Amino acid sequence: MSQISLFLIGASGELVAYAYNCILTIDAGFIGGNLLMSLLEREDKDRFDITVLIRGEDRAKLIREKLGLKTVVADLSDREVIIATAENSDVVINTANSDHPVGATAIVEGLTKRKAKTGKTVIYIHSSGTGALTDKAEGEYKSEKVYDDEHVEDIKAIPADYVHRSCDTVISAAGEAGDIRSYIVMPPLIYGRGTGPFHRTSVQIPALIRSALKLGQACHYGKGLSWWNGVHVQDLTNLYLILLDDALSANPVAPHGGEGFFFCPTDSYYWKQLAQEIGTRLHAQGAIPTAETRTYTDAEAVDALGTWAGFAYGSNSRSKANKAFKLGWTPKHGDGNDGLFESIIPEYLAVLEEGKDQAPIVHFDEMYALSKK
Repeated sequence: MSQISLFLIGASGELVAYAYNCILTIDAGFIGGNLLMSLLEREDKDRFDITVLIRGEDRAKLIREKLGLKTVVADLSDREVIIATAENSDVVINTANSDHPVGATAIVEGLTKRKAKTGKTVIYIHSSGTGALTDKAEGEYKSEKVYDDEHVEDIKAIPADYVHRSCDTVISAAGEAGDIRSYIVMPPLIYGRGTGPFHRTSVQIPALIRSALKLGQACHYGKGLSWWNGVHVQDLTNLYLILLDDALSANPVAPHGGEGFFFCPTDSYYWKQLAQEIGTRLHAQGAIPTAETRTYTDAEAVDALGTWAGFAYGSNSRSKANKAFKLGWTPKHGDGNDGLFESIIPEYLAVLEEGKDQAPIVHFDEMYALSKK
């Protein structure tokens, strides 16, 4: 049986006959760790030769000893290492950072060299996000703009120096040029507990829960009227696997290159509504003294949510997942079906396990992109 070399940074279907080197790169470990464990649970896992790019020898040692996988200890900034590793891989899945153009460019360069050397199709599946769709509402209003991933011209019209776009444009251009086969997954807020070896919670819900515990009350940014979407981490993972299997099949059908943008929302909410759900559920647990909500003060918002509060917790970001459903994506979670609001208590329990005083997580490259707007 031929092996697929998979490089993971930060499914079913008939696979092509020749060998692939697939690389999965994971960093903080929430999306990538969940994806890694899902791959290892597959009946055909022996077809994948997985290498994990990861920061820190302590984490790398755990991956090697506990999971029996190869590792590359590096950061996306280690350009020459990234190029060399990608050059020895036929598939790269990058879940580490959506705002690291140096790393994204290095992956593209390495894969392009791989294609020139072997003649094989090389595949790059990249994690972006619907942060690229955000506005500057700061909680004041609901936008009627809903992005549709079958209308990529709207996505491409977003400035290249906005959040996530510095990577997306590099990858998409390489895909359009035929250097690589590229797929860009753009998840909204991610919820649910992951299964990976490291971080098992995302960013936004835990931060809002921690702030409610600290302030004794669930809060929202501004009036809380802006709308976002959500997706469960396992449903998101399943979309990656669908794209991977399609890309490796004898007759791939998923759009790629300039058309290869994929949304995956299953939940819709406005920020005040989310605060109300957090307040009601934490109050019922006896965790906070009131179920009532209020607006953050400016100082509270920065302290609880980070300097990106207005962007991450006050903007509008709305999307439709047409392409994923046409590929057979069948999410198990969503509005009214073990969705975002039902994840609040499990994530509250995770916050207690991890430490309720943990500082908010911020991607500094993302903040740099925001600072230029």
